[in-house]
Amino acid sequence: MSGWIRRWLRSLLLIAVPGAAVLAALLFWLWSGRYVTTENAYVKADIAHISAEVAGRVLEVGVQDHAEVKAGDVLLRIDPEPFQVALTRAEAELDSTRGQVRTLIATWHEARSELQEAESKLGFWGAQLARQKTLASRGIVASSKFEEVESNATAAEDRALVMRRKVERVAAQLGGNPEQPVDEHPLVREKRAERERAALDLARTVIRAPLDGIAVNVRLQKGEQIKAATALFALVANTRPWVEANFKETELTHVRKGQTATVTLDIYPDFVWEAEVESISPATGAEFALLPPQNASGNWVKVVQRLPVRLRLLPRPGEPPLRAGITATVKVDTRRERSLVHVFGGLAAFAWGQR
Repeated sequence: MSGWIRRWLRSLLLIAVPGAAVLAALLFWLWSGRYVTTENAYVKADIAHISAEVAGRVLEVGVQDHAEVKAGDVLLRIDPEPFQVALTRAEAELDSTRGQVRTLIATWHEARSELQEAESKLGFWGAQLARQKTLASRGIVASSKFEEVESNATAAEDRALVMRRKVERVAAQLGGNPEQPVDEHPLVREKRAERERAALDLARTVIRAPLDGIAVNVRLQKGEQIKAATALFALVANTRPWVEANFKETELTHVRKGQTATVTLDIYPDFVWEAEVESISPATGAEFALLPPQNASGNWVKVVQRLPVRLRLLPRPGEPPLRAGITATVKVDTRRERSLVHVFGGLAAFAWGQR
């Protein structure tokens, strides 16, 4: 009897153990298809790179490394003296140009008066010359008198021509519109723009925080020379960070916006955040590389690409501080489980095809 029981138990174990293993593997396969996981994920935050818009010598550094600042706080002051001198010079040039334009306007009015007088004399001597020609045709005028009138008429015509050209020349210097206000003259507008640029450069010697945040990598010292448009340090915004997970393209088949996820940060392994898929990048990371891949030439090797997925971290009471750049593990719930129907359907189709 005991021998029969042992044989029966042995047969049962030979069937049950592999069966249980197959069942466990099948359940794991069905369950694992619902979630996609990656460790290629990082916490991201809005970062503003602070730079000066003008070059100069650092007069004052108003922030320390890792210090919290508010929008509008003074971060840096550049020596304003050279820019104040430039502004004073620009204002002097503007005043000088205004004076020149006023002088041109006065000259234009004077030239117009002289032109009117010259045209009046030209009209008078022109009439006298016509009268003398009529009398000369009748032989009742002395030749000396005719020549005198003709000379005066010619002189009046030359004078009128000179004054007309002067009026045109001065009008051209006034932009073709001598009647416009002084400040609307092109020369004045140019100098006014230079003055405004000098005032703007002076204002730019004070660099203020564009947003609330924490200053990072502040290494500046008083007296240093800095260049324009060169990053000096960074400002990490106080806005809530997010997570960027780089999934393989083959893992994103069923990932959609709005799906839930769990996030674990390596720095806080015992703390789990709930998250939500906000967006999926429209292009792979390789497309934004400095040298994008050229797959149309040479030997091609297929490489699985990765797509950045942005996830919003849901607030959680008592959560530790989030820091940009730390690594994370992300698991997205696609809400789509594998089905045995697809498995048996595929096997049936395969078997039918072998017949």
